Amino acid sequence: MENQKRNYNNSKPKGNFRPNNNQNRQKQDRLAKTEQPQRRRRVAVDRNTEVVIVSNTIGRFYYSNPRMTTIIDLNKIGDEEYITVGDLRTILNSSRKIIEGFQILITEVVDSEYTLEDVLLFLGLDRKYEEYFSLNKKFNQSGVATAGDIKEFITNTSASAFEKVMQNIDPKLRARIIEASVALFKLKEFGDYNKMQIIESYVNDELFDDAKVTEIDNEIYI
Repeated sequence: MENQKRNYNNSKPKGNFRPNNNQNRQKQDRLAKTEQPQRRRRVAVDRNTEVVIVSNTIGRFYYSNPRMTTIIDLNKIGDEEYITVGDLRTILNSSRKIIEGFQILITEVVDSEYTLEDVLLFLGLDRKYEEYFSLNKKFNQSGVATAGDIKEFITNTSASAFEKVMQNIDPKLRARIIEASVALFKLKEFGDYNKMQIIESYVNDELFDDAKVTEIDNEIYI
């Protein structure tokens, strides 16, 4: 009897066996769900909880509101103040761009009952801050926003990475970066031609030429 070669490429399962694709698919779906990072649940933070805010504004930052318990008066970038979560809520309701535009930064929660992430989630700012953290995650791994993050991003990021971030970030954060870049340029701490071209594409092509001829404020600090 002649030997015959088997063709395994065309072999089929014997009998009534059928691969259970539905079970495999369900198993894969369960694995995919367990691998995805779970978002933290929103915690109801007491409005009287105190937090530390830091000025992220070049020059003086001043804000008052009759519904707030504190007047915020910060002379320069990096200055700190204590306010309540209720006050932050008031600012969000009346002048949202102040917080979402990172004119001030929420950096610490005084009450040990809550974390900074709890407060950001409660105020609906967690995604905004994730974007801010991404600017300087290579150099700042503390998980806390600082007034120096934008400066580090402008001066230490490669031009290609800088361009990509500028394309994708929120316009309010982009405006903060542009403002800081002009201040750094005036202080002769920034002069990357490629990044300057990228920045000018969002405003006008004479931004840095105009900055050359304007006077430098002796009080400027970044």
